[in-house]
Amino acid sequence: MTIENESLSLPIEFSAKEDSAHLGISESGRQRIKQVFDDQIDRGLHPGAQIVVLRWGHVILDFSEGFTSKNNKVPISPDTQFLVFSLTKPFTSCCVFKLIEEDKIHLDDPVGLYWPEFSCLGKEEITIKQVLLHQTGLPRNGLVYQILNIRNWKKVTDNLTKQSPIFLPGTKTAYQLLNYGFILGEIVYRVTGLPIDEYLRREFLAPLGLLHTTMRVNDFQNEEFAHLSSATPDHQVVAWIFNSSRVRGALIPAASLHSTARDIAVFFQMLLNQGKYAGQRFLASRTVELMTSLGHEDFDQSLGRKTRWGYGFFLGGDHQLHPEYADGMGKGSTLQTFGHYGQRNSMVWADKESGLVVVYLCNRFLSSDDNKARLQQISDAVWDAIEQ
Repeated sequence: MTIENESLSLPIEFSAKEDSAHLGISESGRQRIKQVFDDQIDRGLHPGAQIVVLRWGHVILDFSEGFTSKNNKVPISPDTQFLVFSLTKPFTSCCVFKLIEEDKIHLDDPVGLYWPEFSCLGKEEITIKQVLLHQTGLPRNGLVYQILNIRNWKKVTDNLTKQSPIFLPGTKTAYQLLNYGFILGEIVYRVTGLPIDEYLRREFLAPLGLLHTTMRVNDFQNEEFAHLSSATPDHQVVAWIFNSSRVRGALIPAASLHSTARDIAVFFQMLLNQGKYAGQRFLASRTVELMTSLGHEDFDQSLGRKTRWGYGFFLGGDHQLHPEYADGMGKGSTLQTFGHYGQRNSMVWADKESGLVVVYLCNRFLSSDDNKARLQQISDAVWDAIEQ
């Protein structure tokens, strides 16, 4: 099936109503996705959520329902900003690859070439590539200090220079919760003179027209932002920490993006378009192909399972590696599927073969297993909607 991808030359019109059948999505399948989405809210899995599904740049589904928190009745709208945690990482990766494309940095360069103070205590040979593939040996080093000093970028990055890897860099993979962003963010700052959120806005967000996306907010107590709650005891403190204005206003380039399903869908449509959107080129096609290709497949020490990594992206096919567990990207995902998850409340993936982009955001933490099941429900419904 060949469908013209108008997003290559024109912005996506989310208000436009399209017949999903001509896009290879059955109307019954489309209604089933919506039913799953509604049912999760009705069952109390979360107070509110957003979902956007695109195919070849056309809108299949675009819904925002429920409330911004469990305690108020402010309705979720398409412009409600959610904290999407590690969905931030692909945005940070794109900033780094923009500099690589411009020959200002190189993938195999040591971090210390741009940040000399970093080169000590066993970190001398850590490369930009190893940061992107979570192979630095610094998965959670300095985490408590970072949270306590989260509004002071210099304190956080200075403390990171004092950390030693827990394993020889490049020999193992261990997902870096926050250090991924602090290291790459400092490189962007050293090379451009701009904090990474300003660089991201200048190079991507503003020209893409993403008006509801930012790495830090200064007016979080406004009830129009989505507020977090937790259905599981192990994340109640996380919800409390990340509901504070102090943390919401901090620059955390691995975990502080505030955005909407629509904005994230546009960003990933640009990537699915091999770096082009609405008549502008943001990244070269070869750059996007490298970013979303298999960089490493190995057991991840932090996640406790074998994982497929692109350069700042999870790659699909988790059900092939672990058929006994839920796969958030769904049963149709493969190595041609790239995206990311955010701390038990958000997901984005795009698939090169099917032309799909799926974004799902909500405002309540579940257990890890229950969240993966929630995500898989949505993703499987999308895959099931494709007409053979």
